[in-house]
Amino acid sequence: MRLGALSILTIVSAASFACANGRFFNDGTSEEEGGKVGMSGGAKSAEGGGVNASGGSSGGTLNSNGGATMSGGAPNSSGGGGMTSGGMTSGGMTSGGSGGASGSGGASSGGRTGAGGSSGAGGGGSTSKGGAGGSSGSGGNTNKGGNTGAGGAQQGQGGGGTTVEQPPPINGGSNAWASRYWDCCKPACGWKGNVKTGNPMNACSKDNQTLSDPAAKNACENGGSAFMCWSGVPWAVSDKLALGFAAASGPNYTCGRCFQVQFNGQGHNGSPASPQLNGKTMIIQVINNGGVQQDQFDLLIPGGGVGLLNACSNQWGTSDLGSQYGGFLAGCNGDKNCVKNKCNTVFAGKADLQAGCDWFLNWFGGADNPSFVYKQIACPAAITQKSGLSDPG
Repeated sequence: MRLGALSILTIVSAASFACANGRFFNDGTSEEEGGKVGMSGGAKSAEGGGVNASGGSSGGTLNSNGGATMSGGAPNSSGGGGMTSGGMTSGGMTSGGSGGASGSGGASSGGRTGAGGSSGAGGGGSTSKGGAGGSSGSGGNTNKGGNTGAGGAQQGQGGGGTTVEQPPPINGGSNAWASRYWDCCKPACGWKGNVKTGNPMNACSKDNQTLSDPAAKNACENGGSAFMCWSGVPWAVSDKLALGFAAASGPNYTCGRCFQVQFNGQGHNGSPASPQLNGKTMIIQVINNGGVQQDQFDLLIPGGGVGLLNACSNQWGTSDLGSQYGGFLAGCNGDKNCVKNKCNTVFAGKADLQAGCDWFLNWFGGADNPSFVYKQIACPAAITQKSGLSDPG
């Protein structure tokens, strides 16, 4: 939740609100640097999903008429996300099976089928060419060519064609806690002046189309048209690992920097314990600033609360946003069935946002302000491909 992001289930101190009330961003320097007030509002980009299915292929089987029938990689998908777990996993190709040799027909042997399809790096599998027809045998029957191989493994939703490995457990690290928000505003890292290297994060139009102009005015300002892209939702890589985006402040705020977050099952400052998160890990990329404490990361989660700034009522056409701080969970007094119903209603027809809400209830267990230890790590390609932000190191 934006600006302190404390649930109404948690008693927020006056100091926290003082921090929250400073949540304004500029188009060239950070809030902490005291620059201009060109608000970069809420948060950030990249779309979620799970892990894309392992590729792979089956070898060809001999065709009784001389050619070989072969199938490429199985179009087996286990949900969203862009991480392939099969084939050669550095964004490479998953080989399809090669077709078998054709049987002989008459005096001459039939042609061989072409190699099976292969999956592209992050893309859908390509269809292999069918085998060449066999030549006519002397006095024999003409052999038929092999059938065209099926395409390689299909890519999952939002895929980047790269693997994400579970990082080693953190030894030591720093203590912090996670709040949540989604205010639909263009993120601070959507401006070139706030990014040290590479391009700023993409912003989207009201109907979630990527904008080409990085200087487009923030939707949280009067007359602004740049919103947070719905691809910014968190997504699960496995039962123990998820990726996402967050706002940070102080030394943790550098656009594009990534942190490993290791949950300990505890709640922050009187919030309920979250045993469902104990031992789970997130890798988060910082895409926004302001309004949070130095030991706090504000996770970008649909329905997490708009905080001080709100472009969601404009973009979604509803005022049913839950509590200003804490969103659906706080507005439902912790009732997760109520949260689910809110998500189904508000995000109807908005599959990306619905997926982010489902992630919150399932992988995240609907946790309210959980505690964790964290450390800075190198950003995986899967997260930088979604956000468009380079890792500044």
